[in-house]
Amino acid sequence: MLKVFIHEPLPGVRQLPLLEGAHADDQRLFQHIRHEEFSGIVEAAPSIESAAYVLVPHNLGDLRGQAGYLDSVLGEARAAGKRTILFANQDDPSPIDYPDTIVLRPSLYRSKQLPHEIVMPGQIEDVGSVHGCAPCAKGERPSVGFMGKAGFDSAKSALRYYVRNYLLRHGFEREGMYFRRRALGLLRRDPRFDLTATARKRFSAHARTIEVPPEQARREYIESIKNCLFTLAPRGDGNYSLRFYETLSLGRIPVLIDTDMVLPLEDRIAYDEFMVRVPSSQLSKLPDILFEFWNTRSDEELQLMQKKARQAFELLHVPAFLRTALTDEYLP
Repeated sequence: MLKVFIHEPLPGVRQLPLLEGAHADDQRLFQHIRHEEFSGIVEAAPSIESAAYVLVPHNLGDLRGQAGYLDSVLGEARAAGKRTILFANQDDPSPIDYPDTIVLRPSLYRSKQLPHEIVMPGQIEDVGSVHGCAPCAKGERPSVGFMGKAGFDSAKSALRYYVRNYLLRHGFEREGMYFRRRALGLLRRDPRFDLTATARKRFSAHARTIEVPPEQARREYIESIKNCLFTLAPRGDGNYSLRFYETLSLGRIPVLIDTDMVLPLEDRIAYDEFMVRVPSSQLSKLPDILFEFWNTRSDEELQLMQKKARQAFELLHVPAFLRTALTDEYLP
């Protein structure tokens, strides 16, 4: 168990799920893990001198406007000769370069990753343990599911999308909406696939933006994954996909549009044994890549892949991941 000194938290600012349960007024949906699952991952040291590391008790994104607090924590750690562990559960993939820190984050670009940045999974509920994860059959045609934000709720948002993704951003740095819409368009036009897709106009994992009642949204979302062999899993606003991990949890095969991504525990998990990885530069070839993947594998092979997907999730569920990552052997 990693021995850490936990700095005094800021009053009124939510703490890491590692340290406390979700607040009743938390507006995020479908991302809450029982606090008990995080027990036994770290040991709180009574003093900074007796600790191996210093832990910032808040996510970096929740410390906007609190630069003085963060500077104080980092300064005390440096003075004591300790490195600081900082969680950055945020969409922004820009490098986080604080001296003498270890940064755990889900969103970054492989080409810009710094040595002290560790990629962690997106935080999701273990839907497979609730809804089941038995493999499905190969079927007569490759079945592909997608449910998520891929439409526009106003002309203004549509204009903003086209400006950002056709004028301002290029290559793998385009927004997730670009890759979702392109991939869905390609598969819709290809008669070889059985595509089941619902393009929402708004983000469904937050109480302020969800379009339909949460219970309905969750039921339909789970069914869209379970009822298909493949699930399309491009990035979201950050350079990672919550849907990717939910697909693994339910024991299905994710189709990841690789936008210069790093996946967690790549040194220990053979991802290509249970997923389809399509480089963003080859997105136009998505239908051919996916059809060949399906067509050249037997029903037994595809069912084994689904079992491996679920097994991988059991290492990637955030509490399990942290039991691996927050160790002296793993930390850089």
